[in-house]
Amino acid sequence: MSSISTKASHGSQHSHEKPLYSTSHNIGGKFSQPKVQHRKGLLGTLARHQIDAPLVAILTILGTYALFPNSFARKFLFFQEYDPVTNTYEKSWEDLYFCLFWVTAFTFLRAAVMTYILMPMAARLGATTDRSILRFAEQGWICIYYSCSWVLGMYCIQLTPTWNNWFVWFHTDQFFDSYPLTALPVITKYYYWLQFSFWIQQMFVLCIEAPRKDFLAMISHHLVTVSLIICSFLLDVTTFGTAVFVSMDLADIVLSLGKCLKYIGMPDSICDPVFACFMFIWIYTRHFLYGHIIYAWTIYAGEYYSKSTHYTIIGLLLVLQSLMFFWLWSIFRIVYKMFASKGGVVDDRSEDEEETVTAPEHVHHNTKHRR
Repeated sequence: MSSISTKASHGSQHSHEKPLYSTSHNIGGKFSQPKVQHRKGLLGTLARHQIDAPLVAILTILGTYALFPNSFARKFLFFQEYDPVTNTYEKSWEDLYFCLFWVTAFTFLRAAVMTYILMPMAARLGATTDRSILRFAEQGWICIYYSCSWVLGMYCIQLTPTWNNWFVWFHTDQFFDSYPLTALPVITKYYYWLQFSFWIQQMFVLCIEAPRKDFLAMISHHLVTVSLIICSFLLDVTTFGTAVFVSMDLADIVLSLGKCLKYIGMPDSICDPVFACFMFIWIYTRHFLYGHIIYAWTIYAGEYYSKSTHYTIIGLLLVLQSLMFFWLWSIFRIVYKMFASKGGVVDDRSEDEEETVTAPEHVHHNTKHRR
């Protein structure tokens, strides 16, 4: 889940102001690659090689599988415990190979899409500083991924008896239908493990790239989320996990879109309605719908698990909800500042970010300096 603060640099700066990040300079009629500083040590090395190192690993696995289809490489690409009669996959510890491959793949895809698609796009759309270009790329990737994952997740949840309607998405008394879910439909199995891989990769990126002001809140959120995913696997309640995914992903799509619009200098008349839409979706999905999930677990799970297991999951669900309320407070604070300043949505985090930023290796983009 992305953090709540939403501001980007506007298209113009006063001549006496020093930008947080330098823009690319026109040298000899060509735009030079901007100077991007990285963290030192092992973390900096990992941050600089988010494209080439994963690509080598991916090509090695794909090449091995192409030459030797029945080799060990197959485990990285496909699940193993398939039942052709029911068209489902059983649980297996070998599924972790699939997860490892996709953590690597998501690292490569994120860095490559940011570097070669989203950063040039940001420059063409009007982003004027290295910072705004990098942030546009980060949020653009989040918007793309969550758009895909939310659509696929909604498809998966509608295949289960849990689905209710478009107002209250879940039948709370159906979460334990067909319990235990040791076997999953093909589409659900791939969706769930791709989501798990994505969250592991998100934690990896959060640790290797420059820390933000809300780092502790974000890493806490990621740890709780990954813990809940692991518990859903172990306790055979992946329907709960899918419900949590779809109730969380929608708000991030709109939030990331709104941030992208800010980073390219779109006027407040466009950005503010997007932010208002985000506020409504946040409250509806992350408090109303997610509240139904907590209620379902609290009321019905005690019949299937011990008290310690039951209350441990309740604790994790409530910690996640507490973080949602923490960010809801940030949303209201932003709204207050927006009305108080009459200057549109502002970012109370950006001023506290370090001036040193990290980016994938081989970051190439052109930016035009505007007065």
